[in-house]
Amino acid sequence: MISGKVTSLGSIMYKVLRNPICVDLTYDQCAEFALEYIKLIGAPLSYTDNISEPLEIKNHKVALPKNVITVRGISCNGNAMRYASDIYHSNDDSDFVGGSKEYTYTLQNCVITTSMKEATIVVSYKSLETDEFGYPLIPDNESFKMGLEYYIIHRHLEPLWTMGKIQDKVFQYYEQKRHFYTGQAGTSMMVANLDHLETMMNAINRLIVDTNPQKTFYKNFGEKQIIKKY
Repeated sequence: MISGKVTSLGSIMYKVLRNPICVDLTYDQCAEFALEYIKLIGAPLSYTDNISEPLEIKNHKVALPKNVITVRGISCNGNAMRYASDIYHSNDDSDFVGGSKEYTYTLQNCVITTSMKEATIVVSYKSLETDEFGYPLIPDNESFKMGLEYYIIHRHLEPLWTMGKIQDKVFQYYEQKRHFYTGQAGTSMMVANLDHLETMMNAINRLIVDTNPQKTFYKNFGEKQIIKKY
């Protein structure tokens, strides 16, 4: 399970680069494969939740923070914004849905485009945290670390194997290791702990469905429902 501890990606990369079979693997390729693995696994604690400083919208647009991996939500003046369905949403200062004012946005090329021409927004997002040397911090989970190590080696050997430069048994060894530890890592990181499981079960088993959780930024999504009986 996820412990909440993290370790530097650099330690795994250096371990791989010291492997004699990776003598031709460059640092850039190693880093590319490593980040590829992190995205494929989608490990929850590979990323850190952040809230941006206030961002000023000018002429409907503003750039996302540089370290954004995934945008979780955007608010304007404490109100949750909705991803736009109107293709002309940036032509007006606001959208009107059902007679109420509603702000919308779209994302493209690391730029937020909003329905407001001038405004201040705050972005909730996930970012990949780094150590003092610039290496991303990854979950300190043995299955995850082993899966990452064998994934990098396997991706490095794959083109060599297709050209007949690597024996089948050698390639198959690393392939089996990659799939075993990757599968194990995915399973071990799905639920952080029993508290995490309780939150998810409360959300799934709610008898009264919250019809508009986005308005409260999903604050009560995982709370246990209490029903008064009279």
